[in-house]
Amino acid sequence: MPEPEDKTEATEPVTYETRDIDPDNTLLPMLIGGLVLVVLGAIVVMTFV
Repeated sequence: MPEPEDKTEATEPVTYETRDIDPDNTLLPMLIGGLVLVVLGAIVVMTFV
């Protein structure tokens, strides 16, 4: 893969993709999902101990 001559070319698609995503909308479901997984993991560990 050849290196782009202009550095802005390399970062432009990344900013284009992340510009539409609101960080609040993506972080909250991930935090809730992680909390659920931690609680389920704790329940599984407590049943065997």
